[in-house]
Amino acid sequence: MKQYILSIMTDKRKTMDARIVGALLSVASVVYLFLLRCIYLLYKSNVLRPHKIDAKVISVGNITLGGTGKTPFTIMLAENARTMGRKPAVLTRGYGNDESHLLEERLKDIPVLTGKNRVRNAREAKERLGSDCIILDDGFQHYRIKRDLDIVLIDSTSPFGNLKLFPRGVLREPLTRLEGADIAILTKSDMGRGNIDYIRNMLKRFNGDIEIAESFYRPVSLKRIFSEELTPLDYIADKKVALLAGIANPDYFGWMVGNIGAEAAEKFYYPDHYSYRDKDMAFVARKCLDRDIRLLVTTEKDGVRLKRLKDIPRELEIFALKIDFRISANEKYVINRLRSLFNS
Repeated sequence: MKQYILSIMTDKRKTMDARIVGALLSVASVVYLFLLRCIYLLYKSNVLRPHKIDAKVISVGNITLGGTGKTPFTIMLAENARTMGRKPAVLTRGYGNDESHLLEERLKDIPVLTGKNRVRNAREAKERLGSDCIILDDGFQHYRIKRDLDIVLIDSTSPFGNLKLFPRGVLREPLTRLEGADIAILTKSDMGRGNIDYIRNMLKRFNGDIEIAESFYRPVSLKRIFSEELTPLDYIADKKVALLAGIANPDYFGWMVGNIGAEAAEKFYYPDHYSYRDKDMAFVARKCLDRDIRLLVTTEKDGVRLKRLKDIPRELEIFALKIDFRISANEKYVINRLRSLFNS
């Protein structure tokens, strides 16, 4: 059902039933917009007041549903804050818990606080842990905490969907909300190069002062999901592999693996945040072995979920593709903006 609705939200399904359901979703979008505007106006008019935390607060978010790369960017941002002499803490809702586990795994000694009540978690980070920099993962729509810097991420390969608001489209808020962003980071810009000018024009249309940077993900190694052993990328070069992903936009993942030199002979793509079952992996293993494929490559988030399974087929070598976030254009501005914020 989730995939069926998503196919309508993204205009991929053109059948008569899709038109009928799409019309109902459009009505729901009007109600959703009304609620959004009410909440926004309540905060704008100070009827509801955001909580002020005695620390620098940076929000990392997006304006569309899923798949923009918030987690890799949050990791990079937290590491940069620490390098600049700050004591950062990351606050996340922990949707599906794969993000929070990945953040904890990659950040090690940087606190990651998971939970819906981010005001309470922000105060705990400040008062109990001594954090002086709070990073709100997926915070663009979170008005309860006053922010010092709002960073919005835009997926260059699929920037604004069909320009329609949830649930008829993938926009979480109207594009006019971009006026509240300080910096836009265009992710996956290496694959989405053809959309860059369009995205820049749209951003400047709604926020003439916004600063824009471009970024990409750099594969750094392969990690065996059970032993945590790191393996060089060239281990899969010129070999047949199967891809497994339960993320919003798996095409970029497949594109990165292809650039390493591997042949993606099978692709198993599941819905975003998919909770794998033992029978799913049994199916994957059977299909792979039938085609004499012994290597399975997945994402780091999917690797977190796969480790929870009890019966993983041992005939397959399963690797998570470890990536780093890299800013390719306007990096100097982003770094200087962080330094300026921390020194203020």
